[in-house]
Amino acid sequence: MPPRTEFLRALLRLILLAALASAPIFLFAEGFSAQSALRVAASNGVAALLCAVLLRQVGRGHETAIARWLVGGLLALVVGLASSNGEAIHVNVVNFVLVTLLASVLIGTRGLLLVAAISAVAMAAIAWRQAVAPPGEEIAEARLEAIAQFLPTYAVIVAILWRRERADTGLTRPSARNP
Repeated sequence: MPPRTEFLRALLRLILLAALASAPIFLFAEGFSAQSALRVAASNGVAALLCAVLLRQVGRGHETAIARWLVGGLLALVVGLASSNGEAIHVNVVNFVLVTLLASVLIGTRGLLLVAAISAVAMAAIAWRQAVAPPGEEIAEARLEAIAQFLPTYAVIVAILWRRERADTGLTRPSARNP
């Protein structure tokens, strides 16, 4: 089996295991309630189901499509959870970073940039909606401050991944020090 196929299979298994193993942790960490149980079952169940379905397809010659489905499915799940879980967007940034990293590894430069753009817009929209202005402060100022707390760092992470991707594919000029 080609190394890319083996890597994709191992990654799908890892995410499937993480979805199954983390469900009980989330269930009790968030305070047990029927609503919390349904939320965890849905989110972790969707991730597990996505990985199980894609695992059955690995090795049939559709690895690029499988990688895109994995990244797209996880991105949709992360956006949905971040916009509906009631937590500050800062708590969810790490999930967007993980999907962005997966895009970089699995679907290349264009996929990385597309996922990064969707993630940045989604995070900014969620932060914009969640922002609350303290007394005496304009709401626009509070919104911009909320976005400024994570977006520049996220942009640096994306730039590093993009730069690495370009270097790996030979799209950058070799420097005089490193031909």
